[in-house]
Amino acid sequence: MEKPAGFWIRAAASIIDVFIIAIFSFIMIFINTFIVLPLIDAAGTHMSEAQYEFFMLIIGTIPVLAIIFIFAILYYSLLTSSNMQATLGKKLMGIIVVNQYGERISFWHSFGRFFAYTLSKILYIGFIMAAFPSKLALHDYICGTKVVYKNKYLD
Repeated sequence: MEKPAGFWIRAAASIIDVFIIAIFSFIMIFINTFIVLPLIDAAGTHMSEAQYEFFMLIIGTIPVLAIIFIFAILYYSLLTSSNMQATLGKKLMGIIVVNQYGERISFWHSFGRFFAYTLSKILYIGFIMAAFPSKLALHDYICGTKVVYKNKYLD
């Protein structure tokens, strides 16, 4: 029988994953701030200040935020549906994501789980639910998944 991963181990894995996403975000914002935006600014425009600020928002900021969001979606979806069955944080903690039958989930199942995970983030109660005996968070209930220790024979 698979041993379900509890709240604290999942929280530690989540902190590692957030740190990884934060590093990627920092790199993207750094590139945008010190490489992309100065190149756009150097092109020189004849716009009013309001038009210029709007232009910089559309060309510089929104695409970077979109790239970070897409990276987060792919990070969670691709890794949890891969043979690894875990994000890097979960892998380091020795836990994996499986369906209700203990099998690897598909990419689309994992993709949906990312959005349910986001709902758990918004409500926070979704994460706290993993501290109770079922060890299932809100996104696990919604998607029919569970997080278990990789070694199926743990006592």
